[in-house]
Parts: sequence; structure tokens; C-alpha cells
Amino acid sequence: MPTKTFSIKQFFRSNSKMGERGNRALPLMLLVVVCVFIVYPIVMLVMTSFDQGGRFGFDAYVEVFTSASTYKALVNTLRMEGMILVGAWTIGGSLAFLRHKTDFHHKKLIDTLVFLSFTIPAYILSISWVQLFAFNGYVNRILRALWPDFRYGFDAYTIEASAVILMVHVYPLVYFGVSNTLKLLGNSFEQSARMCGAGRRRIIFRVILPLVFPAFVSTGLLVVSRTMANFGVPAQLATPRGKEVLTTRVYSEMADLDLAVVAVLSLLLVGVSLGLFFFSEKVLKKHRYSNEVPGRLTDEAVIRLGKWQNPVLGLVGIFFVVSLVVPFLSILFSSLIKHWGIPYTLENLTLQNYVKLFFEEKVLSQPLMNSLMFGVIAATVAALIASLLVYFYDTKGDWLSRLTMHLAQLPIAIPNIILAIAAIFAWINDPFKLYGTRAIIIVTYVVLFIPICIKQMLGASKKIDRSMDQAAQMMGVRPFKRYTHIFLPQIRQSLLSGFLICFLISLKEIPISLLLFSAGTKTMGVMLFTIQSNAYGLEMTSAVALVVIAVSAIGNFILNKIGARGYK
Repeated sequence: MPTKTFSIKQFFRSNSKMGERGNRALPLMLLVVVCVFIVYPIVMLVMTSFDQGGRFGFDAYVEVFTSASTYKALVNTLRMEGMILVGAWTIGGSLAFLRHKTDFHHKKLIDTLVFLSFTIPAYILSISWVQLFAFNGYVNRILRALWPDFRYGFDAYTIEASAVILMVHVYPLVYFGVSNTLKLLGNSFEQSARMCGAGRRRIIFRVILPLVFPAFVSTGLLVVSRTMANFGVPAQLATPRGKEVLTTRVYSEMADLDLAVVAVLSLLLVGVSLGLFFFSEKVLKKHRYSNEVPGRLTDEAVIRLGKWQNPVLGLVGIFFVVSLVVPFLSILFSSLIKHWGIPYTLENLTLQNYVKLFFEEKVLSQPLMNSLMFGVIAATVAALIASLLVYFYDTKGDWLSRLTMHLAQLPIAIPNIILAIAAIFAWINDPFKLYGTRAIIIVTYVVLFIPICIKQMLGASKKIDRSMDQAAQMMGVRPFKRYTHIFLPQIRQSLLSGFLICFLISLKEIPISLLLFSAGTKTMGVMLFTIQSNAYGLEMTSAVALVVIAVSAIGNFILNKIGARGYK
């Protein structure tokens, strides 16, 4: 009887098959999790839009798209976004160009001040705007003190005010994106253009700007998606004058419990966001861009400011004083007075607002504990799910892992307030009745955080050497063990960055927690948004705002130290 030979290759192949037995179980579980927590709420949102009192119909669509209020809100939204985008591109791009393409003497100062600007939440900036420019604000009081007959006619509550606040909040996104691109550019194109006789202006507009154009498009998409999803700033500055944007209109319809109309408006907002996303993708694919090998800039590639050094420093200083120092000081001053509106004298100074927050009335204790708990749990779960998704997407790359990855990233294009509304429709009834519990806030946070964590880990995973994973696979090591022992240690920094970014977002997130909170589940974001209406006034609101700023600054400092630029 012939002897059957068994080669080394067959040995490894058989071990690999044994190790991959049940290989699809974990990817299938991930797909189920993504479908239940991400796809199911979106499907329920769509189904609710057709629900007309228990029957299928298009009445809500007809009502929304024939309403003048809808088009006013849409026009206000697009107008606000246009102002924000132009302003953020101008400010962020100019500072990045000054930082990396000129001999400006205070480059590290720009980095520090932009970073500090990034730590102040947009809603807190809107509070400082009211304190400064409202009728009883600091600016009017100063002007009346100087000129007693002065009549103050400035209106602080406008769409333009909302645009200015959001512009100041998001321009660092453009700065970081354009700066990273400029760092990677060499100077060979500029040198070639200069040798051909091109002047400075021609080099800037024909060489440098085309090279950084993709960075402007991608950061512009991020700016629009985040500001379009913002609810707190327009609610603070535009709604008091009857001016609505899409997010505030959705919230007002939610208060009226017209659920079908809420669903249609939500889908409209999602459609605008997705439309902008696909438009930007088309723009980037339509053009081909040459890049250079990274290189250090030579002296010839640096624009010398010469006599303009001090004037430029003065302009930069004025901008940061107005956009950063003055808002911070107004909040600080307001937190130290007994009552808003009284003269700012030594007799009216007090620390009682902070005593109330932390010791007497303990208004801060429960929201702070809830935010910490919700943030830690949701960020941990999201980071682990995202790391599993990235692992299987990179190692397997089959249709199942690609489908799961694409579905998991859907929330990146969905505004936060829409995620909250979809969660209400999905979890308000049996068999998954989570509404009114802590669980619904945590689950919705997880849905929001998963794409953010994926974004943090995906780039790092591309740099991993796959030989160790392949060798372990040939030896029959199961996927989960390869994930825990080989993959996780190599992306631990990105995983930690994703966790910290998500945790920081949870501390100042407003729309999700505002719509989903119930008795005992109030968060810092809800408290910051509602504390004025609870008879505490602007002085207590300012004290809470300073606590949020301090926590955000510490967290962003940690992120900066571990090499991650924060996401907002």
C-alpha cells in the first residue's frame, strides 16, 4: 500500500484551516451589532416619515416641502454655512500659510493660540458673545460710561452672529489640515517656477494653492458637516429673533410632537449633508494633483516679510485678542459677579457661584458624574468596536468586512440631533425599550463615536507590518487572539487617541443629551444649555462654562502630547 506524504506546506495549510474554523463568527457578530445600533435607527427614521397615524402616506413630505418655513430654514442654513466656510478657509488658511511659508518670528505662538482656541466649545463662545454685545452687555456699558447719551443699536441675535461664532470655533480644523499638507510639500515646484521667472504672487496662486486645494476641500467638508449639525449656537443667537436653521426647526417640531414632520426634516438635513459629501468627493476625483517628496524648505522657498513683520504680528495679535482673550475674560468676569448687570466693582465680586456649583447646591455634581460615566463607557465600547472593524477590514478585506465598515461610518454624515431623533424612534417601544434610561444616551454616543474612532485608527493600521499576523494565521492562531496579541499593541496610541477624543466630545455634547435626557441623566451639555432658564442667570452659566473650558483644555493638552489633533 503506497505511503501518503505530508509536506510542510500542507501542514501549515491544515493548521490555518483549523485556526480559521468559525472565522466568520466574529465578523458576522460585528455586522449584526452595526445593523442593530446604526442601521436600525436610520430605517426607523425613514419609516416614521411615511407614518400617517398608522397608515402609509406622503402627507408629511407634502407639508414639509410646501411650507415656506422649511425653505427659509434651508436658506438660512446655507447662508450661514457659506459665511462660515469662507471665513474658516480665510482665517485657517492664512494662519497656516504664515506659519509654514514665511519667516514670521512667532510661529510657535500661532500653534499655541490656535490650539487654545480649539478648546473652547462653540456654545460657550455664543454665551460670551451675548455677554459682550447684548443690550446690557459689556460693550454697551463701556460705551455708555464714556458717552452717556450714546444709543446702542447693535443686534447680537442674528444668523450672522451665529456664523461668526461657529467660524471662530472651526477655523482650527482648516489650520490643522492645511498645515499638515504644507509640511509634506517640498519646494521643487516653487524653485522650478522661480527659475522660469514666476513672481511671488504667481507662485502662490499657480503652485502652492493648487497643491493644498485637496486639503481645503476635505477640511471644508468637515467644517460644513460639523457646523450644519450644530444646534446650540443658532438656538442661542438666531432663534430669539425668530430666525430658524434646519437644526432648530427640527427641534421645534420635536417639541410639538409632530413626529412624521420631524422625520422628514431630519432626512432633509441628512440629504444636504450627504450631498455636500458626494460633491466634495467628485471634485477631488475630477482633478489630479501632483505631490512632491517631503523635503525641508530652503531659505529661497520662505517668503520674507521684512518691514511687514511687525504689522503682521499686530494683525495676528488683534485677531487672537478678539477671538480668544476677550471671550475668555468676559466669561471669567461674569462668573465672579453676584448678579448679571450690576456694576463691576470690588464689592460685587464673589466666589459664591463656584461654591454653589461644587458645595452648596451641588448643581454640578450629578451632571459631571453622568458625563464622565457616559463618556468613559461609550468611548471604550466605541473604540473596541472600531478596532475590531478596522482589524477585519485590513486583514480580510472581503465583502462582509467592507460592508460592515461602510455601514459603521454612516453616522459621520448625520448631524448629532438627527442621531438622537433616530434613537428615539428606534428605542421608544418594545422589544428594545431604552427611552428614558441612561442606556439610550450611551448607545447613541457609541453610534456617534464609532466613525470617529475608525478615522483615528484606519491610518495607523495601514502602517502595520502584516507578517506577524500572517505567520500567526499559518500557525492556526484564531482571529480574536491575533487581534488582542498582535493588532491591538500596534495601534494602542491611535486607540487611546480615539478614546480621549470621544470622551472630550461627551463632556460638551448638547443635542443628543438634550433630546434624550430624563430624570437623573442630565449631562454637562444639558446643564450648560439649560442653566440660564433654571433661574441661575448668566453668572452661574459662566462658572459652568469655565469648568467645561478647563476640562476641555486638559483633555486637548493630553491629546496634543500623545500626538493627536483633537476632533470637534
